[in-house]
Amino acid sequence: MAREPLIHIAESKEDAAETLSAWVAQAAQEDVRDHRQSSWALSGGSTPVLLYHRLSLRSDIPWSEVCLYVVDERDVVATDPLSNAHMIEEALIDRLPDAPEWHPWLTVANPSESLARYRQQLAPLPRSQTGFPQLDLALMGMGDDGHTASVFPGSPQETVQDWVAFGPGPNAPRLTLTLPLLAQARRIAFLVTGLEKSARVAECIRSDANLPAAWLSRHGHNVHWFLDRESARDLG
Repeated sequence: MAREPLIHIAESKEDAAETLSAWVAQAAQEDVRDHRQSSWALSGGSTPVLLYHRLSLRSDIPWSEVCLYVVDERDVVATDPLSNAHMIEEALIDRLPDAPEWHPWLTVANPSESLARYRQQLAPLPRSQTGFPQLDLALMGMGDDGHTASVFPGSPQETVQDWVAFGPGPNAPRLTLTLPLLAQARRIAFLVTGLEKSARVAECIRSDANLPAAWLSRHGHNVHWFLDRESARDLG
């Protein structure tokens, strides 16, 4: 059953990234002790870059036992600066001493093939009681409009009940894990920083807003929000 999200407020975005990196490391250790692997879905954008740098410096994460997925992707070539996988590789994977298992999306292909390929990559994960693949950790962000992953308010992706979806998005079409799949993760961590998002953070945490990030926060089983002082301003 879903429960109220836990809120972690740091003084700065740097402190929020450091706090979350320590939390992720502890979670990964617990996962490996429990079932020999820790599966994560990583988000793109600019906010998590600092977190990925922090994670790359940690010696207490068993990287060879970590399996990395990408929450969502723009349908661009892998070397495009807009590619989330490209950013994750530069900010995290290329800096690691031991290579984790890595599952970027197939892009610039037939969307049906890309979705089928990612279903195959998700299939080995344990299943939740509702039959969805169950990640150990979903690292999420939130846009100014309340979107999370590539599920935008009013988009076709918002109502998809499959594991994965293809649909419109700014700059390029998007491939994304769906809200029902993400909600089944054993842990969900939102990382949001900056004063410009403070009102939307409060709306998603404190109300029944009809926004993707709010929906995931309400329906996730173990949800944490990692905020800096500015993004938490309107929480009261």
